[in-house]
Amino acid sequence: MTGAGDRHGPVAQLLIAWSPLSGILVAYAVAQWINTPLADGGATNRLGFGLHVAGPPHADSAVFGVVPSVWLQQHLVDGSTHWYDAVAALVYATHFFSIPLLTGVAWFRMRDRFAAWLTAVLTFTVVGVSGYVLYPAAPPWLASEQDQIGTVDRISRFGWHFLELDPIARLSALGQGESNPVAAMPSLHAGAALLVALFLWPVVGNGWRAALLLYVALMALTLVYTGEHYAVDVVAGWATAGIAVTVGARSNRRRPRSPRPAPAARGSAPMARS
Repeated sequence: MTGAGDRHGPVAQLLIAWSPLSGILVAYAVAQWINTPLADGGATNRLGFGLHVAGPPHADSAVFGVVPSVWLQQHLVDGSTHWYDAVAALVYATHFFSIPLLTGVAWFRMRDRFAAWLTAVLTFTVVGVSGYVLYPAAPPWLASEQDQIGTVDRISRFGWHFLELDPIARLSALGQGESNPVAAMPSLHAGAALLVALFLWPVVGNGWRAALLLYVALMALTLVYTGEHYAVDVVAGWATAGIAVTVGARSNRRRPRSPRPAPAARGSAPMARS
């Protein structure tokens, strides 16, 4: 399949492929603006929805008997950084590269599925961001600051110190300080990992499938351990990914396919031009 972008060089083509992803940034900015009153201590966001603090940890407790974020930090956090903190920081950071990377791969290597991928990504964003503004929820670290659950610190960036990459830790802290603190339900970090896995699943072998499953599991564990999300947020993110992939696949089936030229009859000579 060829398109207008094929007339340009690879860098220009990559920029063309990435251009629709700017909609993700716009959607996040709108959600953050809507939820700004909550981040500033208000009772509701600009749509009139209040902050949910108790519901998600109660859901986790009902399933596990404890709040997993609290339990994990009680057993694994001791005031110093460890190798698993480094793993958590690296896994967490992949979220910011996975969708742009796969968008480029789909454009150059799976062009027949590019529209399905793009539809899935944009559906995923719309559904997830809608959750942020219709059900603004406090992540574990924020609920802990409000004394709604046990002690949970936001430690997703601490592993960079173990790796002696303090500038990245400071950059991560700066980014988190500017992010939407009540955008927890659903977890788009967890959902994006599954989105990538589901899209690649049909075209990779068993070894890659095992790696994709491990990535999804590690992302989920990282988010809960570092205090970024509850387990219920993770499940909601997975559900969002499932919806998005389904919409993308259906949109791809509905796309008209270019008719294939009829094969020439065996033994027939090509038509001479006059």
